[in-house]
Order: sequence, then structure tokens, then C-alpha cells
Amino acid sequence: MASDKRRALPFTWSASCGMACYAVLAGVPLDRLFVNVDAIIDAYTIGKPLAAELFGDAVALGGPGWPYISYGHVNCLGAALTFPEDSEVGHTPVYDSLAEGIAALRREVDFTKQGMMPHYLAMWEQLKRAFPEEPIAFHFTAEGPLTTGWLLRGHDFFAELLTEPEAVAEYLRLVTASIIAYHRCIQRINGWPEFSPVGVGIADDIAAMVAPDRWPMQVLPYLEQYYQALTSGERWAHIEDLTIHHLPYLDQLRLDSFDPSVSPKLTPRTILEHCGVPFQWRLNSTHYDALSRDDIARWVYHAAANGASSVFTTVLREMLAPEARELNARKVLAFVLAAKRVKSLLDAGCARDDLMNPS
Repeated sequence: MASDKRRALPFTWSASCGMACYAVLAGVPLDRLFVNVDAIIDAYTIGKPLAAELFGDAVALGGPGWPYISYGHVNCLGAALTFPEDSEVGHTPVYDSLAEGIAALRREVDFTKQGMMPHYLAMWEQLKRAFPEEPIAFHFTAEGPLTTGWLLRGHDFFAELLTEPEAVAEYLRLVTASIIAYHRCIQRINGWPEFSPVGVGIADDIAAMVAPDRWPMQVLPYLEQYYQALTSGERWAHIEDLTIHHLPYLDQLRLDSFDPSVSPKLTPRTILEHCGVPFQWRLNSTHYDALSRDDIARWVYHAAANGASSVFTTVLREMLAPEARELNARKVLAFVLAAKRVKSLLDAGCARDDLMNPS
């Protein structure tokens, strides 16, 4: 499928590493990073130099902060956060019925005073004082409409999509309105505009669990509600595990960038052939064990040859086990070198098809 948006974009790539990796290298348990400023300071001051020594300048190293939390919005609506030992943050559902959720979501909320928001605002101020030279944005974020609907309601939400479509429609409208209000709140905290002429993104993996033929009723209206309320510019989306039958709807949303991330039912070629949206392609941490450095270079060339506008990899903590970190660092470097070469070739006018036989 031809795409003016794709043709207009230069090929890009990225490789990054952040706080969770610093914690591994510094010997700081991951769960402490979510709640303890001293743990963040220790992980950053000890772990970041070790990451720089391991990767050199090949990998972009993130700044200080707690690891990414996408459950900030639902926490402010009453969903408790959980912090298992040396693990990622979790959550608990809050609404026992759609009716309860609808009633709760109709009430106005001052997000800055709810849940763990005051705790994270206080930690943010402490971090800015500890690292005055670092630009530290406030991140305590939200998920997209379908994911948030499930986070708040629990697994019964999936049955209700089929058995109570009218109530679900009102519930999701209110969920989306709440996400929009929360997004504006976070923008104000950071001193950024509430409505962006540049663009806005969304992550909504649970949308992939809605059958393609139900997207026009139960997914598209709420994603459109979100984008219209927050931007007149570009639209970005991260949705994992879509199928080829979902892909045409991405064109209907007028997306400017799509990140399928971990989506085993898709390949770069199937995305290229079933929608016109520029897309990223991810070399995930789980791929590294099975791939040699030559395999990784071929992976980069293959992704670009088959239409990816961007390739990226993120170093995750499981890649930094002591027995594997040196080898994985060399593999990440192989990714970077291949991505730089592909970009150089494409910028010089090389055709995508010719990337499969680089000279």
C-alpha cells in the first residue's frame, strides 16, 4: 500500500537504556525505585556510569526518576498500586460493576490530591533538588480507553463488551473523558500546553483484544475522542498484538506513527501491505538470546527493506544478568551499527528493496 506519509519520513532508529537497568547494575531492588528517592539516587549515580561504560555512546541513557508507571490515572481513581519485591508495579481493579464505574466517572476529580499522586509530586520535587542540572519531567501516566476500562473494571469487562454494549459505550465515553482530563492535569504540572498543535500519543494494548469487526463501535470512537480533545497535530499510537484485520482501522484514525511493539501476528511486510501508517519495528529484549550479532544486523536490514520507518531497541533489566551483559552489549552494538548503515544507505537514495543485498 502506497503511503505519502511513509515516503515523506526519513528512516530513524534508537537504542536506549534507563533506570531499571541502572538499578540492576547498582544492585538496587527494582521495587524500591518506585517509592524511595534514595534508591533512585543510588541507582542513578552508581548505575548510569556503569551503563555508560558497558555501552559507550551507542545507547541513549535516560535521566533520573522512578521507572515508567502507566497506572497513574487509574490510581487516582481508586485503583491501588502494588509493588512486588524486585518487580514491576501492578494494580488492582476498583469498580465492581459498569454502573458503579459510570457513577464514579461522572464525579469531578482533583487528580493532584488522589492516590499516590501527592507522593510522586513530592518525590519529583526531591529529585529536581538532587539533580538540578537534569531536566526531569513528571511521569505518572495514563493508558488508553480500552486498557483503562479493563484496568478499572477487571476481567468482567471483556464479557460486558459483548453482553452490555450500550452501558459499555457510556462507560468508555466517560473513561476517555477522564483520561483527557488527567492528561491535561499532567501537562499543567509539567508546564506544557494542555492542547498540543504538535501531536499526542496513546498506548492501548487492550484494544487488540477487541475483534476487528467491533472496532468501529467499541474502539475507534474513543480513540477519536481522545485525539480530537488533545491535539490538532500528529497522532501516535502504541498497540501490541494486533492482527492484519485490525490494520486498516489505523488509517481511519489518521495515525502518523504506529508502534506495534511485541505483535507476533504481524511482520513489517504485513503492516506495509495492510495500512498506510508509518510504523516502528522493535527488537525486543526477548529476541536477543536466540540471535547472533549477524542475525541482528540482518533483522535491521529486513525491517527497513519491508517498510519500517524506524527501528528501535530498549535495553531491559533481564539483558543485564552478570553472565549475559557483555554479550548482550555487543549485540546491542551490532543493532546500532546496522541501523546507522541502513540510515546512511537510505539517506543516500538506496531503494528499500536493495537493502536485502547490501554492498
